[in-house]
Amino acid sequence: AKKEGGQPKKKPAQRPATSVKGSCPHSVANFSEALVERIDLQLKVDFEEQVLQGECKLTVRSIKPAPHVILDTLALAIESVTDDNGEPVHWEVEESPPPKSNFGQSLVIALPASKTTTLSIKYKTTEKSTALQWLTKEQTQGKQYPLCFTQSQAICGRSLLPCQDTPSVKAPFTISVTVPEPLTAVASGEPSGDPESSGNFRTFRYEQKVPVMSYLIAIVVAHLESCQIGPRSKCYAEPGVIHAAQKEFQDIVEDFILKAQEVVGGAKYEWGSYNVAVMPSSFAYGGMENPNCTFMSASLIPGDRSLTPTLAHEIVHSWIGNLVTNAFWKDFWLNEGFTRYIERRVLGKIFGPAFRGLLLLVGYNDLIKAVDMLNQQGTPGLTRLEPEIDEIDPDDAFSRVPYEKGSLFLFYLEQIVGGEQQMTDWLGAYVAAFRERSIETEDCKQHFLKFFKGVKRIKEIDWEHWLHGEGLPDFDLSSYVDRSLVDESRALADSWLNTSTSDVETGHMKAQQWMLFLDHLINAVVAGTSISHDTLASMESKYKLSLTKNVEVSFRWCLLGCKCKWPVCLDWTEKFLANHGRGVYVKPLYMALKAFDAERAISVFQQNRNFYMTVVTRQIAACLGLG
Repeated sequence: AKKEGGQPKKKPAQRPATSVKGSCPHSVANFSEALVERIDLQLKVDFEEQVLQGECKLTVRSIKPAPHVILDTLALAIESVTDDNGEPVHWEVEESPPPKSNFGQSLVIALPASKTTTLSIKYKTTEKSTALQWLTKEQTQGKQYPLCFTQSQAICGRSLLPCQDTPSVKAPFTISVTVPEPLTAVASGEPSGDPESSGNFRTFRYEQKVPVMSYLIAIVVAHLESCQIGPRSKCYAEPGVIHAAQKEFQDIVEDFILKAQEVVGGAKYEWGSYNVAVMPSSFAYGGMENPNCTFMSASLIPGDRSLTPTLAHEIVHSWIGNLVTNAFWKDFWLNEGFTRYIERRVLGKIFGPAFRGLLLLVGYNDLIKAVDMLNQQGTPGLTRLEPEIDEIDPDDAFSRVPYEKGSLFLFYLEQIVGGEQQMTDWLGAYVAAFRERSIETEDCKQHFLKFFKGVKRIKEIDWEHWLHGEGLPDFDLSSYVDRSLVDESRALADSWLNTSTSDVETGHMKAQQWMLFLDHLINAVVAGTSISHDTLASMESKYKLSLTKNVEVSFRWCLLGCKCKWPVCLDWTEKFLANHGRGVYVKPLYMALKAFDAERAISVFQQNRNFYMTVVTRQIAACLGLG
């Protein structure tokens, strides 16, 4: 199935194979031969058809003589390609060979003999464009206007625009978004002038001067208001959410930025503004680190700031992930493990070492749950820090493992090299060495070894065990952290496990302590301990956990109930799954609900599948055996 200038053609054209140096397992782009150095994107949003009309201008530089540039596409309707002078250029859409055929198609565009050229590609997205999420007005908070947003990580950028869709390639970009009045478009860059009105439409323009990966090109279009939440920060949200969001994020953003800068050795914050856009609760992630406009799920606004660690996490991505990037998806832990480690360092600076210890133990329990889930689904290889995922969609490999095992590894390295300040010194050098670059795990390892070559204990590091070992690593985290807050959670859990009740005072407990309390109970059930339904009912009567506004606590309470096959939890679980779309919640919940009541799990999913983003729908359908 090939198109040439929009016309079918029977046989694929012969062309040189992509060089190994310029090859990414999840991309067809020949970026070692022809590199996209700049993107200028124009989009017009059509809510009736639920498509984007696009014109993408790519500045392409030939690194070596190459007859064409190869771009990634997925479910895009290509209309035309022209050169600098507006002249038609020969182009073809080809099916890629397996396994890359699972990830989209190749757009092959002929290049002139000149070193640099600008190609203008006109196209439309389609209903199969995985980067786009469309909400009808009834699905929004305000219920007056529709909403759409993009989420391109890991490899969905190719369904938003033709691009070299790999974290190995970075480019600056501009983007203009034309939307129906009175809607607003916010994008992952700095605003360029005021919106321009024409008829019933407004056009918003943004520019991103720092070179970034294609998955960081992002927009949200909705009926939005904005408010100031810091000296360099705004928050965008639907009118009915804006005040709650402002209360949740006011001033804490700047505190997080400054503390993060300290932890990364004083490395400059390079992005100018730091803004937040509140996404619908169907958003597949807690947050997404789009530069100048972090997307945050509305699920993470409980009203007491107890879930702002996610905001700290997204802020840290300003240095790790967005500035220093994993070259391939097997190296994803360089993005998320580092960010999780630094996030907890930041929160420890603000709230003390006991809180850092609490977060580390909560994270370790998340790792236990993730390893258990991956083993249950028959994919133990995905519990490695550097897994072999060349032939599968990176989103299908997504779990808490790169976050928590990666963070744990860096905490272990902190003990090896002598403490927090030594790691801060290294992080500063690391960011300076690799800023605006994409690197592999081996690059990180060699930089670490060179920086700490005078430290004798680095010989103790078993790199193979940490990077390629499956399951939980051989490291006793609890021996190295301030356990004062942790032990309160453990004591409460032990009381319920041993006596089916507890008189422990809980009014002072932090949300993360409740998470850890429930994690202890979940782990006990997984290990074979039985918790009676009467005990669960007593917990509910005493603590009213079903009424919590904290999504992390609610998720764990539903998960515990399903694992204990407690019928009372079914209504709460159904309500949770109908109101939250974050993958790390809904996937384990559906798996637990399936083990409890498979027919009900399928019924609940069928009722809510249009609520979830495509990446989540695909995974849940597979878990439930629906294809």
